[in-house]
Amino acid sequence: VLFRSDGFEVYYQPIYDVKRKKIASAEALVRLKDTKTIGFISPEIFIPIAEEKGLIKELGRIVFEKVCDFAKKNDLQKMGIHYIEVNLSGIQGTDKYLVKQLNDCITKYQILPGFINLEITETAATEAGEELKNNMRRLVSIGFSFSLDDFGTGYSNLAKMAEGNFSLIKLDKSLLWPCFDKDGNNAKVILNNCINMILELGMKIVAEGVETKEQVELLSDMGVNYLQG
Repeated sequence: VLFRSDGFEVYYQPIYDVKRKKIASAEALVRLKDTKTIGFISPEIFIPIAEEKGLIKELGRIVFEKVCDFAKKNDLQKMGIHYIEVNLSGIQGTDKYLVKQLNDCITKYQILPGFINLEITETAATEAGEELKNNMRRLVSIGFSFSLDDFGTGYSNLAKMAEGNFSLIKLDKSLLWPCFDKDGNNAKVILNNCINMILELGMKIVAEGVETKEQVELLSDMGVNYLQG
């Protein structure tokens, strides 16, 4: 049984532009609601099930279409939103029909490819192989951009960054939060050097998990481009 899109809702988590001092983009987050029984179901539950049952591609298609429809109906670019981030699973990223599917969808809704940033986790980028690389190159040539999500959670594969397919790196909160521990100096050194390296490679940075004024000030001083919390 294929997923019915009725149960899925897409929420948009704002991303703050440090330089312009305003909301400039957002990440699309899928949620599943069962109105007849338990209400909202955590993505940590339904996404692994979707992967196990071979339905993750269909879920990805539903989310992408909902994002394009929302962007078209609300004319987000005129509202000052520069781009929307859409998560791409490792399985979806290797689909041979992915490029056509995404291109057909943005054409249908008259969305410029540059308005969509496709977000891939470090794990997926490391494990997916050549099929993902080929799809990324083709999508970049059309005008899509890519962000590397969860940087700092374990793999931190610098070779992936050097390949040049990513225009945006998302720093995981695990790099930020330890900076505010009692002995946080070493964490600050690590964070600052990661930021400097990424910026020198010509990529922009979104810091995730930003929740306090002190975190905003630290990241702004270190040169981070965007904040998400």
